[in-house]
Amino acid sequence: MSTILRYVLFFCILSIAAGCNKKKRVKLPDMRHNYSMKSKKPFGTYTVYSMLQNSRRIFLSNADRESLLEYADKGNQVFLSAEYIDKELLDTLGVDVQYFTMKSIFQQQQDTAGPMRHTSAKILRQDSVKAEQYGFFYYPFDAHFIRPEEIDATVLGTNDENSPNYISFRYGNGRFFLHLNPEAFSNYLLLSNQNKKYAEEAFSYFPAERKTVYWDDYYRIGRFPQENFSLFDVFLKNPMLKWALLLAFALMVLYLAFASKRRQRIVPLKPVNSNASISFVETIGRLYLQKKDNQNIAHKMTTYFLEYIRTKYYLNTAHLNAEFFSSLSRKSGVEEIEVKQFFDFIQQLHDSAEVTDLELLEYNNRMQQYLKQ
Repeated sequence: MSTILRYVLFFCILSIAAGCNKKKRVKLPDMRHNYSMKSKKPFGTYTVYSMLQNSRRIFLSNADRESLLEYADKGNQVFLSAEYIDKELLDTLGVDVQYFTMKSIFQQQQDTAGPMRHTSAKILRQDSVKAEQYGFFYYPFDAHFIRPEEIDATVLGTNDENSPNYISFRYGNGRFFLHLNPEAFSNYLLLSNQNKKYAEEAFSYFPAERKTVYWDDYYRIGRFPQENFSLFDVFLKNPMLKWALLLAFALMVLYLAFASKRRQRIVPLKPVNSNASISFVETIGRLYLQKKDNQNIAHKMTTYFLEYIRTKYYLNTAHLNAEFFSSLSRKSGVEEIEVKQFFDFIQQLHDSAEVTDLELLEYNNRMQQYLKQ
């Protein structure tokens, strides 16, 4: 299998794996804010939806806004819980919201007032019983309503800074309930400790004679909210992206069918040239050693050593006298008496009828003193 073919197959496998449901790859709990009534994830609202039977942001179109106001005006109750509520709806109702708390004039606006800490909220009671704090570990509930009394609104709940985050007021023959911290109705909070009572107290202000509850998470993540979706869903829902994806796969198939066959074969590596002269010398050396011709080896070592002195120290080796010994000592750094003793040893080997292995080894070791300089 060619390299390019392996790369293309790897890309196809990676694309298919990326299209699988995300939740299969997530090891930690999914902490995204979906607020879906079907979701049992930490920030889903399956728990509170089940309680009503015994979205993060709300941006309304003009038609939706008019329908919602008309629905409340006819005597119905509308409950909205979102981190950001449609500004035009708030302006129509005369409600003013502060989405973050300014600690100083140098603080920048942020979506969340970090860092995470023990966060709590409470529902105000109409009797003499002290309101209970319901909390969990999360970002502070920072959003709150400003001067709700100016619109004759009743404060039903506050955050841990005692700022109103849950209010109610009349509109026509009906009533609006506005809540700024939908996290308080998530599975994460309601299933912690005794926090389920928070939702019970929050909904206790609804009329007891209600017969029907309409739950709407239409604006939760878009026009078609769903829990499970793959990365390919985005391409398949958009015609242009869908055709682009199909075209890309078609081009990959064509490439696999035709272009991969036209790839040039791999050029074999050329072996590195070896130094034949060194191999030759080693071979000749082993030959002399096998024949035990130590006398001949000593003569060749002497010839090589004298050539080295002429090349390295630029000395004339025709006359090995006292002047030569003094010059070699000065240039090589070896004591003059050692130089003279070494050349006396060389002369002794040349005059000997036989050179032993030990003498040949000693000759080599003493020669290294000069070759390493």
